[in-house]
Amino acid sequence: MTISLDAGAITLSGACGVEEAEPLMSYLESRPDLPVDISAATVIHTALWQALMVFGPEIIGTPISSFMADKLLPGVRADIATRREI
Repeated sequence: MTISLDAGAITLSGACGVEEAEPLMSYLESRPDLPVDISAATVIHTALWQALMVFGPEIIGTPISSFMADKLLPGVRADIATRREI
């Protein structure tokens, strides 16, 4: 499994495919207080990005992929910040 839960964070690592969306949502529902660490992720399916946007956790780390780091992450973080302000 590419998604793990420990005392300090929900961690995404390696190639996180669509099959990981349900486990991620389960972790986000049960532990909304934990940040999500994406620093070890090489690929994150769009379904997981959508779950992150819906649940709005703190996202820590920078993904390995420069596309994710430069293009996707800023938009997701901005969306989450906007939703927190409402």
